[in-house]
Amino acid sequence: SCHQSIAGDSAFSLGMLARFDALISSTPWFYPRLFWEAGFIGQILYLEAEAQGLRGTGIGCYFDDAMHRLLGLGDRCWQDLYHFTVGAALEDSRIQTEPPYRHLNAVLDR
Repeated sequence: SCHQSIAGDSAFSLGMLARFDALISSTPWFYPRLFWEAGFIGQILYLEAEAQGLRGTGIGCYFDDAMHRLLGLGDRCWQDLYHFTVGAALEDSRIQTEPPYRHLNAVLDR
């Protein structure tokens, strides 16, 4: 995950892979949907982590070729699409944390 400590310091991190060549060669329009599905799975992981008192985040920067080598994948049959990590919450002063729907308070307070 591009040497990001968020992945190395987490309880676990994972990569999401998809069957690629066969699907894309027969249905190229399905390409963006692979990422939508990976994002959907990431959203479920995020919500489940929160329900357990943990935090989760998607990781957009990762070394897909290294992941393929680690898994022994030498062709394009499977492709790494998205990474995700779950762990204990650490406040990061670089990131602004707000409660959900905070932007609606101004509208609701009228």
